[in-house]
Amino acid sequence: MTLSAYEKLKDRFRTIANLGGAGGILYMDGMTVMKPGSDSDRSEQMMALASAGHMLLVDPAVKDWLDESESNAASLSPADQKNLYLMRRQWIAATALPESLVREVARLETEGNNMHTQHRASGNWAAMKPVYEQAFKTSREIGLILKDALGFNSAYEALLDKFSPGLKLSTVEMEFAKLERALPPMIAEAMARQKTQKKMKPLGTIPVEHHHAIAKDLLRVLGFDHDRGVFYTGDMHPLSGGTPDDSRLTTRYNPDHILDGLYTIMHETGHSLYEQGSPRAWRYQPVGHTMGMDVHESQSMILEHQACKIPEFIGYLSTLAHQHLPRKYRKGFTPDNLARHIFHVEPSFIRVAADELTYPGHIILRYNIERAMIEGDMTINDLPGAWNDAMKKTFGLTPPDASKGHMQDVHWPSLSAGYFPAYTLGAMGAAQFFAAAVKANPSLPGEIGTGQFQTLKTWLNTNVHGHGSLLSQDELFTAATGEALNATYYLNHLSRRYLGRDWQP
Repeated sequence: MTLSAYEKLKDRFRTIANLGGAGGILYMDGMTVMKPGSDSDRSEQMMALASAGHMLLVDPAVKDWLDESESNAASLSPADQKNLYLMRRQWIAATALPESLVREVARLETEGNNMHTQHRASGNWAAMKPVYEQAFKTSREIGLILKDALGFNSAYEALLDKFSPGLKLSTVEMEFAKLERALPPMIAEAMARQKTQKKMKPLGTIPVEHHHAIAKDLLRVLGFDHDRGVFYTGDMHPLSGGTPDDSRLTTRYNPDHILDGLYTIMHETGHSLYEQGSPRAWRYQPVGHTMGMDVHESQSMILEHQACKIPEFIGYLSTLAHQHLPRKYRKGFTPDNLARHIFHVEPSFIRVAADELTYPGHIILRYNIERAMIEGDMTINDLPGAWNDAMKKTFGLTPPDASKGHMQDVHWPSLSAGYFPAYTLGAMGAAQFFAAAVKANPSLPGEIGTGQFQTLKTWLNTNVHGHGSLLSQDELFTAATGEALNATYYLNHLSRRYLGRDWQP
């Protein structure tokens, strides 16, 4: 039987998706179990996979298949028409990028990650500065190419779209301006209220094997599918990756701060559940992929900040701690004391350990710097000073070294400029999705308080995960919540949680 042009495209994109999936597994292997001496070998493998996928996409036959399929698009289903649209966009981006640049991206992503893992703790800026410089240079080059190819207003907006398709710079500017106005007085009021409340008792230094015992139970109740995923711990950047059927999830434990690693697990599990819940009927096709990192972060934060910080769940976490911790470590693990730790507001150096209320300040700081770097308003020599100045202005803090400052995140050396806004937009989305889920299922908080997450997981599978990229972001939020993404739910959530009242604009 002769295949149609569209069927040939689907076969080609299936192969490209599997090459990308293999690269994703190798990437996560490099972040978890690969030895340092294997760096150059892994870099070669990643470049080869990236090059192979690129060549398959820019093959002249693909253009012919796209043209023929588009001429017959009326005969396709709406889902297939959306798939064809996304195929064309991928082809436009790929044909705009030279193969040499694609290989360089794969090399820098791999080596940047490995160098970050090697030098983050020491804050060795002399070793990392050339890596950052090349990464920003390459990110800017990609942004400029995609700007012209896809019609964006700037190189930075093109990078935003690369991580969060459809996200406009004007949206980021508008929503972040709201947060910059609303959050400073909210933080000041929350810290003033905090001083009038009972002081929290320390949780103490707890050996990490006890953290891990609690973590394994958390993964189980949250719904992580161990038949399709692996959980790693160690001194790596916390992340989730791999493929929908081979998910890799990581965290790192801090003996002095047990909640850091546990809430990281909740966050990364949300990412994994989104991937594991993507539509199987469209697996390996563009419409079967998750929608982008702003929606992806909403799925991590709906667990970390919404479901797992309600009073009911904090009570459940107290129960888990008493089940797994030896008696001498249990004293501080009452629900009230855990809540005081979880909701303690205090400006800090490290983004991944920041409290929920000050966290957006970390993102806005990074957004301003990376935008300036991409747009050519800042050089690599300006970066350390600009970071320290912004930390002083935002939090009243000056980092003592690069490890607690501009070198703490893996994103920039691994070519992820444009990613950071997704974290705060994701927090906004999480608040909006959770409000809709509770409205549809009023018993949800009580279920979560007994470690039952299936109702929430089912709601997310139905209203978010199962759509893949079949809907636009506005369509997704409107279908799930009744309105497009907006900051009102998020600001109300923060105000109610930390000030005890609705947000007052």
